[in-house]
Amino acid sequence: MARHPMNPPAKGWSLTMPLRLWTELSDHLFRGDHDEHGAVILAGYAHGPRGPRLLARELILAQDGVDYVPGQHGYRALAPTFVRDAAIRARDEHLAYFAVHNHFGDVVVGFSQTDMASHERGYPALRQITNQIVGGLVFTPYAAAGDLWLPGGERVDLAEVLIPGGNLVRLRSRPALPVAVQPEHDRQARVFGDLGQEALNQMRVAVVGLGGVGSIAVEFLARLGVGDLVLIDDDTAQETNLPRLLAAERDDVGKPKISLAVRNARRANPDIRLTALRERVESISARNALSACDWIFLAADTHAARHWVNAIANRYLIPATQIGVKIQVSATGEVEQIHTATRLIIPGNGCMWCNGLIDPTELAIDMHPERERNAARYVTDVPAPSVSALNGLATLEAVNHFMFAVTGLHRDPTDAASIVHLPRIRERTLQTVRRDPTCAWCSATGTLGRGHPG
Repeated sequence: MARHPMNPPAKGWSLTMPLRLWTELSDHLFRGDHDEHGAVILAGYAHGPRGPRLLARELILAQDGVDYVPGQHGYRALAPTFVRDAAIRARDEHLAYFAVHNHFGDVVVGFSQTDMASHERGYPALRQITNQIVGGLVFTPYAAAGDLWLPGGERVDLAEVLIPGGNLVRLRSRPALPVAVQPEHDRQARVFGDLGQEALNQMRVAVVGLGGVGSIAVEFLARLGVGDLVLIDDDTAQETNLPRLLAAERDDVGKPKISLAVRNARRANPDIRLTALRERVESISARNALSACDWIFLAADTHAARHWVNAIANRYLIPATQIGVKIQVSATGEVEQIHTATRLIIPGNGCMWCNGLIDPTELAIDMHPERERNAARYVTDVPAPSVSALNGLATLEAVNHFMFAVTGLHRDPTDAASIVHLPRIRERTLQTVRRDPTCAWCSATGTLGRGHPG
C-alpha cells in the first residue's frame, strides 16, 4: 500500500474529517471491487488559520442499488429521494451538504466532465433548497478534490481534506510541489523532508498555560520552526517558579508569564508569528483564538482549562495534547508515586469527559473568580511539588508526537493511546482511550464538528 504523500497545509477552503468517519468512509468506498460507491457528508463551519474550514459531522452511506443507482447521464448517481432526505437534514441542522463518490487512482484525482455537468445541473437548485454550502467530493485512498457552491453564488475548489489521527493526513487533488527550506532548518529537514519542515512552518499552534510545562513547549515548538504560536496565560511569575520557567531570570519575578514565553519564542525563532493573550482560557477571545488553530497543547491543570480545550478540540476538530506531571507526597513528606502523562485528544476518538479527567465539582469551582474559588474550597490549595526535569519528560513526549504527526512519520497513523511514564521504576506504558458513543462533546449526537453556532 502506498504511503500518503507529505502535503503541508494549504491555503483556501478545507474539510476536516474525524479519523473514525474517514475510516468508515474508506471502508465503504474502497472495497477492492473496482467499482464506484457513494455517500453524503454533512459538515459544520469554522474560521481557520489559512481560510474557511468545513467540519465533517455526519456520514450518510448510500446503499448500492437503492441509494446509489445507475445514472441517467453518467455511470452512477445518488437516488433523488436519498439526496432530498440528506438535503433537508442539512437545511434543518444548518450544515453543508456534500455528495461523495470514489475514483480509481493513487495520489492524483479530479472530477470527470460528466461529474462537472451533473454539478451544474443539480447544485444551483440544491443550494437554494438548503441555503447552505453544497458541493461534490471525489476520493482515491490518497487524494481528494472538491467542488464547492457557496450560498452567495461563488464557486470554489476545495484546497484539501485533513484527517487528524496519529498522523495529520492531508489529501489534495495532486501532491504538493517541492519547496526550499531556510538554511537553519537543514538538519531537521534531513529528518522531515523539505515538505515536512514547510508543514511545521505553516502550522498555527496554541499553548494554554505557560508555567513549567508550557514554557518548555514554547521553546521547542519555536525551535522546530512552527510558524505561528498562540500563547494563553493570565498568571505572573513568582520566585518559586523561576527554576521551572525556561530561561527565567531573577528580575522576571512579578512579570506576566506570557511575556517570558514571548521573549523566549522570539529568541528561538525571530520570524515566528505570535498571538499573546494574558487571559484565562475560558475568556471569549481565548476560545476564539483556540478555535482557529491547527493543534492545542494544554499545559494548564485546572479543570476549567481541561473542559474548554476538550470542548474546542471536538467542536472544531482540532487535535490537542494534554501534558501533566503528578508527584505524590505522603503526610510525612515521603515521595511516593511519580508519573507524567501525555494524553492525546483526537476529535471523535474519546475525550477527557469520557475518560473521567474532568471533575464536575472542581470545574464549577474553577469557573468562579479567584477569591470565590478559594472561598469555595474547604482546604486552601497547597503548592504541588514540581521539578523541571519531570516537566521536560512529559513535554518532550508531547512535542515529539506532534512533530511526527505533522510530518507524517508515525508508523501507526491510527495510534491515539496516551503515554504514562513512571520514572522511578523506568516504566513507560500506553493507555487506550475510552470512548462514550453518546458523549455530549466527542460524538455526533453531541457537538462534534458543529463548528461555529448556527
